[in-house]
Amino acid sequence: MKASHLLMKFLEAEGVKFIFGVPGAPLMPIYHAMYEPDSRIKPIIAKHEEGAAFMADGFARVSGKIGTCCGTTGPGTTNLITGVAASYSDSIPILVLTAQVATTVFGKGAVQESTGEDRCFASAEIFKQITKNSLMVFSAENIAFVIRKALRTALSPRMGPVHLSLPPDIMRKEINTKDFYLEPYHVETSFFDREKIKEAAGLILRAKKPVLLIGFGVILSEAAREVMDLADLLTIPVATTPQGKGGFPEDHPLSLGVFGLAGTRAASAMILENPQTDLVLSVGMSFDEWGTNAWDPRLKGEKVLIQVDIDPNQIGKNYSVNLGLVGDAKTVLKELWFEIQRQIKESKYISFRSVEEIIEVKKKHPLINEIEKTESDEIPIKPQRLISDLRKALPRDTIFFIDAGNNMVWSIHYLQVFYPRSFNTTLRYSPMGYSIPAAIGGKLAAPGKPVVAICGDGGFMMHGLEVATAVNYDIPVIWVVLNDSRMNMIYQGEQLQNKKGLENYCFRPLNIAKIAEGMGALGIRVEKPDEIISAINTAISSNRPTVLDVIIDPDEISPIKERILAIQKFMKG
Repeated sequence: MKASHLLMKFLEAEGVKFIFGVPGAPLMPIYHAMYEPDSRIKPIIAKHEEGAAFMADGFARVSGKIGTCCGTTGPGTTNLITGVAASYSDSIPILVLTAQVATTVFGKGAVQESTGEDRCFASAEIFKQITKNSLMVFSAENIAFVIRKALRTALSPRMGPVHLSLPPDIMRKEINTKDFYLEPYHVETSFFDREKIKEAAGLILRAKKPVLLIGFGVILSEAAREVMDLADLLTIPVATTPQGKGGFPEDHPLSLGVFGLAGTRAASAMILENPQTDLVLSVGMSFDEWGTNAWDPRLKGEKVLIQVDIDPNQIGKNYSVNLGLVGDAKTVLKELWFEIQRQIKESKYISFRSVEEIIEVKKKHPLINEIEKTESDEIPIKPQRLISDLRKALPRDTIFFIDAGNNMVWSIHYLQVFYPRSFNTTLRYSPMGYSIPAAIGGKLAAPGKPVVAICGDGGFMMHGLEVATAVNYDIPVIWVVLNDSRMNMIYQGEQLQNKKGLENYCFRPLNIAKIAEGMGALGIRVEKPDEIISAINTAISSNRPTVLDVIIDPDEISPIKERILAIQKFMKG
């Protein structure tokens, strides 16, 4: 068996079904291995390697399994970098396979060499900055050890990408496979500190008005059920970070919606402004800029702060904590629930909080700003109306991929989400164009559910050609493009700060529906509010890759004003 074929066997054992990439001559051993009659892995050829990395990311986010992407040596490798960096920032497990020139010509100036010799970059070194591990394979006989290590590293806490650089002569070598075993191994993460669990339970039971604040770590650890159980047990209101959206159903009576970027007034009122809130239990969040209103000091204030995170480096990083619980969110919350139950029985504790109190807070501080605009019949279409109608028309379990830009802010605030892994965006790194290819990977991970990407016209221009990839493989993703002929997050951010040069962030109108049609997709131009729901229904019933080109009001200010004010108040420089 060739080394490349053994690589495929390991990936099959791990459940890999697709490798997203763009071929090149030094990478062909990988493609040839996928073409073997017994291969269960299908190549998805993207239009750009960055798109391939985003597809792998999207597959991993929706499936909870490892995504895999590949690129040839030289420019194929460097084109992957932004996509891999986005996965690294969000702890998404992907395996990155890049080609290398043959070992027999290292240092001789071969075309697209990326060994670090003779004025070329070293691919293994450059990926060390954006992966958990990166190395070049020099020995076919050692390939089994290297692959097992790569998969184990990617899927072990804290998860993230790993990279292998594969010279073609190494991958073509025949190896003896009789001593290899293919069983995947996943590191056990169910550790916790029992004494600290007891302490945390006591603090929570003694608190008068605790709040649960959950982040993306809850989704990665599959801990949504445990969050719900704890919230219901003690009638604790729950807010999510923007990245944690979906970790708690937003129509639940205890939901405060999102706290942070484009968050709700109810979440801010409860966490920042209510003097009675005396404890915050944060789970799986790093207290980054988006999830803290640019590190608003009132988040901690005089409150007791308990922080749960699998990464000890996150505990107390940006806010002082009263108690840190290191461990997987699912395990820690489950043990905390059991311990609270024990202490309730021992102390004959009686809950004094009610759901009605939280409902009253939400009546006083509505979850939705400018709710009247969600029903507006004005033309151009109000973004608030667009997002509201999308939610009305789409099934409850629809999976969304959200791009960077104003569309992200509109979606965070106005799009209700009910399930984990159904609101996908790479907030910390925030690359434009992400959602277009990522949704393709997401749809392959969940073929039975509608998958919808929401992006702006600026983001669509960056990776819109990946719609042709979906057409090529009959992958029925729906892309909703907010078309306003502006780089509008920048435009409005500058406008709110009374800056000049706004005309530089505008461009000539694009007919994106016709661009989509040119790629073989169904393109629908939506110019009136009463066309939104029918367009969505057409997209769903067509079961084809479909692009909705929605002409929105460019002058409608997105919910970024609070972020601008927070930056001016809390961030220096």
